[in-house]
Amino acid sequence: MKVKLDHIGILVEKLDEKIIEFYREALGCERPKYFHVSNTDEEINYVYLPFPKGENYVELLAPVRGPSLECLKKKGPGTMFELCVEVDNIEEFYDEMKKRGMTLVDSMGKPLPPEKKWCMIPGDDNKYAYLPVDKTFGTTLEILERCTWRRDTYW
Repeated sequence: MKVKLDHIGILVEKLDEKIIEFYREALGCERPKYFHVSNTDEEINYVYLPFPKGENYVELLAPVRGPSLECLKKKGPGTMFELCVEVDNIEEFYDEMKKRGMTLVDSMGKPLPPEKKWCMIPGDDNKYAYLPVDKTFGTTLEILERCTWRRDTYW
């Protein structure tokens, strides 16, 4: 099973030019790409800041509501919210973790059933899942299977 670092998510209070320019100047990140996710459980504005080499990036998350907002209130801005790794096949990853005694969960921490081993964000074809934080010593570990067309053309 091949696993590679995709991105690191950092909580911020708002997506302003000052913080974006910091990452662009300090790490050489390229032009930001802005996103917004809203569903019944959460709402987040976020930006991808791609590194100049490779396919990795810094993700700045400005939560409006949901678990990420609670984390921001508790731990403060600048807190690493998540570490995301990309896998080739999320269903195989699910099965491997199940053998090791872990059931992958959704973004709200609800266990994913064997018949639905991943979840999606509306409007996004990628597949997502998370390792349960009680098994990761409190770190949010996002598992991502990028859809083929995005893997080839995203950056």
